[in-house]
Amino acid sequence: IPNIMGVLPGMTAFATALMKSKMEKLEVPPVREYLQMLVDAGAKLYACKMSVDMMDLNMDDFVDGVQGIVTAGDFMDMTEGAQIIFI
Repeated sequence: IPNIMGVLPGMTAFATALMKSKMEKLEVPPVREYLQMLVDAGAKLYACKMSVDMMDLNMDDFVDGVQGIVTAGDFMDMTEGAQIIFI
C-alpha cells in the first residue's frame, strides 16, 4: 500500500487488519507472544530511549522481559560483538 494512502480515513485500521490476517495465514505469533518467546529463549530486550521519550512511555508500558531503556550509543557499546535482532 503506498504511503500516500495513509491519509485516507480508516486506512490505518485497514492496514492493521490486513497485516494481522497475513500473519495468521502464515501462523506467525502475535508480536506480544513473539517477544515472550524471545525472552523465554534467553534474549535480552531493550527499549530505545528516543522512541520512549517521543511516545511518552515508561517501563510499565513494556512487556515483561524488557531489561531497560537505553540510548543508541549505549546499545552499541553493550552489544559489541553480539548477535543482534531488530524487531
